[in-house]
Amino acid sequence: MVLCAGNPTKFYLISSIGDASDFLFDHWAEHDSSQWTDAMNRCAWANLGKTSIEDARTAFIVAVKSAGMRIDPTISLY
Repeated sequence: MVLCAGNPTKFYLISSIGDASDFLFDHWAEHDSSQWTDAMNRCAWANLGKTSIEDARTAFIVAVKSAGMRIDPTISLY
């Protein structure tokens, strides 16, 4: 997926669970919201095989949208 974060000309390509958790850690001003925590936990669990990648993806999308970031729906990697 492609995210627009902050400046509309700044895009981030997220193509793995590792990319998603790195993005959340690096681009989240305050690491204290329940959506952020849930997404980080689900990404970690997916890496360990304790939850599905789709579950982590869904939590990531919820967190990103709750932070006011946009996901470009026109680009899909699968």
